[in-house]
Amino acid sequence: MRLAILFLLGFLLSQIATLLTTVYLHRSSTHKSVSFNPVVEFFMQMILWLTTSINRREWASVHLRHHAFTDIKGDPHSPILLGFWRVQLGNLFLYLKAAKDEETLWYGRNLKLTWAEKTIFRSPYLGLTLGILLACYIFGIWQGLLVSFIHTLLYLFFLNNLVNGWCHVRGYKNFLAAAAFNNRFIAMITAGEGFHNNHHWRPGRPKLSVKKNEFDIGWGFIKILSFFNLAKV
Repeated sequence: MRLAILFLLGFLLSQIATLLTTVYLHRSSTHKSVSFNPVVEFFMQMILWLTTSINRREWASVHLRHHAFTDIKGDPHSPILLGFWRVQLGNLFLYLKAAKDEETLWYGRNLKLTWAEKTIFRSPYLGLTLGILLACYIFGIWQGLLVSFIHTLLYLFFLNNLVNGWCHVRGYKNFLAAAAFNNRFIAMITAGEGFHNNHHWRPGRPKLSVKKNEFDIGWGFIKILSFFNLAKV
């Protein structure tokens, strides 16, 4: 299998994980702006477990604290306070530190994990291991390892970091009083998350775009599920 195809597969895998991060972890679990059919929710949890192994309560806690202290003392990953490169390159480590802090976890105290999350998807290490083994089974051993590595590199050290890093220091604003900035290219590769100024304007709004020339892929995905009665805004 050619290297270009493997890189493309790794990128597509990171895009799937990013899409589910924004629609399920962010818009649904954290801001309660959309809910999903239980079967759809189960598969979202399973895919995120295999590709990221993120704890939903921890993710919501860190993000809610970010909204409570946006770019001021207390923000767990502000490039304004910590420096651009520290967040752009080290966002993962800032997240892991905040996710173990009791003050941070207080923000997600009301989020209840599902039965599947507390039993089947409980171990993050098992989830990642099974995800890598599945990739190796589908693509071959070294090909699966490479696809998994590319996905991990993009998801943990590039895509998420662009939103928390770049979108807090540069871009355009639709709402001057709101924190952060918008970037159309970043929005395109993060399923809409690059419209960060719009999000900080109204965090509970399920649609992150506000103008006709802003396209929110995550919102399009939600609308498709809504059409089939699998999601409710």
